[in-house]
Parts: sequence; C-alpha cells; structure tokens
Amino acid sequence: MQRVDPVSAYPPASSRTIEQWLDPELGSRYSAEFGTRLREIADARAGVTAMWAAFLSLGLSAVLFALVMLAVTARVDATVPWMIAGAAVAAVSVLFLRRVRRWMPRPGRSVANRGPGDLRGGLWAAAAIFVALNVLFAISVLTTGDIGPILLVDLGIVLLLASAFVVPPAIIGRSREMLRRQAAKDPRLLATLERERLTWTPRPGTPMFGPL
Repeated sequence: MQRVDPVSAYPPASSRTIEQWLDPELGSRYSAEFGTRLREIADARAGVTAMWAAFLSLGLSAVLFALVMLAVTARVDATVPWMIAGAAVAAVSVLFLRRVRRWMPRPGRSVANRGPGDLRGGLWAAAAIFVALNVLFAISVLTTGDIGPILLVDLGIVLLLASAFVVPPAIIGRSREMLRRQAAKDPRLLATLERERLTWTPRPGTPMFGPL
C-alpha cells in the first residue's frame, strides 16, 4: 500500500531520503530552534547518553580518588570499598551506554536538562564553583598552614565537577553532530532512522521530519 502523507505546509518526510535529511548543509538552512523529528531524536538520545556518561565519569573518578587516597594513607579498608563501588557504577554505565546507541525515543519524548547546554557553559560553571570553594578553603590554610588535606579535597571536587558540569554538556552541546556521526558509522541505526522516516507523521512542535 502506498503511503499518503498528511496535508502540511512543510515538506513531508518522504520528500527526501534519510541521507538528505541528515545532510548538515540542509540543517544550516533552518534555525537551531526549529523543531524536527530528527532533532528531537538527537536531543533525547544525547540527554540519556549524557546521564550515563556522567555516571561513568563518577565511577571512574571514585576509583581514581580511592587510588590516590590509598597511596597517601595506605588504608586498604577505607579505600578498596570505594574502588569496588566505583568500578561497579562504571560497568553498569557502560552497559547502558551501549543500549542507548540504537535506542529510538518515541515521538514527543524529551529529556530535561537543568544544567549548562554546552561545554563552554559547563566549564564556566565548574570553574566558578571551584574558585568559590577554594576561597573558603584559603581561610583554613591560613589558619592551620596545612595545605595537604586541601589538595586532596580539591582533587575530589575537580573530579566531581567534571562529572557533573563538564561531561554532560559536552555531549548535549553536540547532540546533532553525534547522531549524524553515529548514523554514518552504524548501518543498523541508519536503517532504524529510515523506518522512522517512513512511518513518522507531523506533531505539534515538530512539523517536519528533518533536517538534523
């Protein structure tokens, strides 16, 4: 049965191939805020990817911090549990990151982002928090004269801020480039996007299937 596209003021999904819809030159003709199904897919996938990437970073950070603490304190009982927990979180995160690669969000699905939307914003936010905290730490250093514990705390803060404020926006800020690159490398993902093109119909807020 031949598909009949609904009447719309915008080009239907069938007016171009999936490769043409993914073309960056076509995307540059539309404002970044213009809603399309491909952009909806890219943003939702990037939001979920950013979440699990943040957990992966937290897990690896826990392992790294525990190793540093072990080297400094030689306390196995206090550091090994952190290594095990961090490794477990990292392993689970990797499993979910692999599942996201071929995940196709349903129409209308969005992932809320409460933090910075790009890498620059994330770096500024992390730097501002780090500087503010170290201003407070400076008072302690002037009082005690011992900078060693502050350095360890700073290491933990840097790892935490990187996981929460740098890794997620670095992914979210390049959501569309990431989907384009993944589709070019993964034939199964490209085939999934093609099936989506063939079955998608316009919805409020997403009047066009593409561009990306």
